[in-house]
Parts: sequence; structure tokens; C-alpha cells
Amino acid sequence: MFSQRYYRFLLSTAAALKCVARQQVRGKSGGCSSCSVQRGLSLAADARQQLALKCQTHSRSSVVSWVLERECLKVTFGDGSASQMPYVWLRDNCQCPGCYNAVALGRNFLLDDLDFEVHPIEVQDSDGGVKINWSDGHRSEYTGEWLQDRAFTPAARARQRTRYAFRREPWGADHQLVEFDYHTLLRDDQTLLAWLLTMEQKGSAMVRNTPDSDVAGPRLIEHIAFVKQSHYGPHSPVINRANSNNVAFTNSKLGMHNDLAQYEHMPGIIFIQCVKQEPGAGGASVISDGLFAAECLRRRHPEAFQVLATTDAYFWDKGHANFSWEMDRFFKISKRPIITVNNDQEVVCVAMNNGVRASHLDLSAHLVKKFYAAMKLFNDILYDNAITFKMEEGEMMTLDNVRCVHGREAYDAQSERHIESSYLDWDEARCRRRRLQEDLGVFL
Repeated sequence: MFSQRYYRFLLSTAAALKCVARQQVRGKSGGCSSCSVQRGLSLAADARQQLALKCQTHSRSSVVSWVLERECLKVTFGDGSASQMPYVWLRDNCQCPGCYNAVALGRNFLLDDLDFEVHPIEVQDSDGGVKINWSDGHRSEYTGEWLQDRAFTPAARARQRTRYAFRREPWGADHQLVEFDYHTLLRDDQTLLAWLLTMEQKGSAMVRNTPDSDVAGPRLIEHIAFVKQSHYGPHSPVINRANSNNVAFTNSKLGMHNDLAQYEHMPGIIFIQCVKQEPGAGGASVISDGLFAAECLRRRHPEAFQVLATTDAYFWDKGHANFSWEMDRFFKISKRPIITVNNDQEVVCVAMNNGVRASHLDLSAHLVKKFYAAMKLFNDILYDNAITFKMEEGEMMTLDNVRCVHGREAYDAQSERHIESSYLDWDEARCRRRRLQEDLGVFL
């Protein structure tokens, strides 16, 4: 079960990140070229002493000094850290009531009205912050805390990246799922925060003591935010259906896949609940970390990685409803690479699903075999680093659906095996995580 020790570890990690993020680059001071070297050193030493004394009497985020530069206002804060603040950015982010709605937390100021060459006419101290009279006739005021939180330093930028999303930690075949209790997740915010952090970092967890109900997944999701609907409704009975509308709803073996790759916006987290397990052979689950596999592929077979990151595949799903809550008739098509990377060349999404990968390819014929070879290499790495286990009744596996892939061994066609799946978007999960961090006092 989830332990307090693990939760304390997560909180200590967050605290360490917070401390690291606060370490900022200290500004440098230079001597005056028109003075003698000795006098310059004396003046510089005196300035440093005065600045140190001023820092001691101000809060860590108070502005203790500023210098007008060509394109930026260089600001030094009470903790000794310093940052350049570009004029155009400062003017765009004026916090006065005319430019910014403090209730709606949104900018009123329009790009149409922004002078790209705007610059200060006058700068004044203002109770730990600064006031600026601009060349366009406007007047702005900024607190030191506001400026320091948005400083253009590596530490401040890293802090904001973590607010957006925690860094993901790849795992291989030796991975063990962190365990949580269903009822504790519903009643204890600290445990819920630990689960959310685990999902962001590890992309996988096991929830035990799940109620014997086909909507246990949606109930937990609604405690967090909102269920991600699909044309299968708010939840999907993964059983051997007659007249099945998807190969997942048969007793066949399922290869490694992400759910709903046929959607332009794939679900972020999948909740896979075991209501009834096959007692005999078959029905075992297999999961693998697509992030880990993608990095292995990039390291060992860079050309194959490039093929999967730059070649679009079609995914599709066309069918009819099996249950009353499903869409009567559906026809979905998406187009995306198997591996998606961002501007920093980080893997942000994996899309593998042989069942709904379309036969259409928007490729020249001579490139097709190279595409298949790359997919096969990636698939082999996924299986080489997978873990296999048989879920027990009352367990619910949660997976980052745009990172981790899962599969299933075949089972007897007459089996009463019953799995339920439901989804939660990452936008909503991270939203809940940030609010819980604020409520519990551990927000960066």
C-alpha cells in the first residue's frame, strides 16, 4: 500500500526543487573607467557593502536596486539574485487595472496597442518594487515578488517548467508499480496529491480495494475532475462482446498499444479496473514505458527514431454502438507520428495501436519498408522492457496513456473476464495537482 514514507519523499523532492529554483545568478558590478583603479575598487567595495546592507533590511523578493540597460531593466532582489527584465515584456505585462483584470486573471492590454520599441522615461522605487513611466505615456507598477517569480534566470524558468509538469522518470523491466488505496484517494488530499505526482513522474500506479462496480473508475475520476468521454461513453466494459465494435472487446491477444490513438487528442490517463478476472490461463496484462523505449531506440537506432518521429500514421475507428451509452455510429480518424517530440527534442507522446492503425499511408512507396522496420524495432524494445502480471479483482491500474503502452494475453472465449476502462485528461489532472499543492502549502 501507499506509505507515508513515500509521500514524505515526494514532498521532500518538491521542497528540494523549490530550493534549487530559488538559487539565482548574482549580478556582477564593474568599476568606473574614468577613475583610478584604487578608487574604482574602493567605490565598488563600498557599493557592494551598501547593497549587502540594503539586502539585509529587505525581504528576499524586494527590489533593492535597478539599472537601466539598452533593452532591459536589470533588477537585483533582496536575496542577492538578479535578472534582466526586457522593456517590451514589462510593458506587455503591466499590472494596472486598465491593462490587467485581477479578478479574471487575464490581460486586457492588446498587442494592437503595444509599441515594440517602448522604453522607460523614468523609474522609481515603490515599496519593494518599481514604478515605471513609459515612452508611450503609460505608467506601470510591479512588486518585487511578481518580478522575481517571473525572472529570466535559469532557476526561475526551471521552477515554472515544474509548475507546468514534473519531469518524467523512465522505467524498464525492473519497475514496480506504486500502490494506493481507492478509498484513501477519495478522502485524503495528501494521498491524492502523491498519486498525481506519481502519475506525472512514473506514469503508472496500482489502486487496490476498488469497489465491485463498473463505474468505480469514473467515480474516482470525478473526485479529481471530469471523465474524458469517448464514443464508447464514460466507461467501457472490456469483455468478449458479441458483434464487437473494437478488437479490444474480444478475447484475442492485444499487442502493446495506447488507447484511443484514433483521437486527435488522446486521453491522458487510463483507469483499467479488474471487475472479474479469468481464473484459468490467459488474460494477463503486459505494460511498458514508451518513454524508456523511445530513448533506447534513439540511442541504439537514431535513424529509426527519426523515421518514427517524422512520419505520420493514420489511426481510425469506425463502428456502431454495443451499449446504450455509446455513440450510435462513429467514424474517427487521426494522423500523427508514432513518436512525438517537442522543441527541446523531448518525447512527449507515443502512439502505438496496431488494432486501429489504418492501412492508408501518406508515404511514397519506397519509404514504406523503412517505416515498418522502425515500428518493428520500437515494438521489440517495448516488449524487451515490459512487465507482465495478472490483475486481481478489486485492482485498478492507472497509466499515462500518452506515454505507457499496455497489452493483454488471449483468454478463453467463454470466460466471464470483465475489465472496465475510463479516462482522465492530463489538463485536468495537472490542474488538480497544482491546486492541491497550493492547499497543502507545497506549491513551488
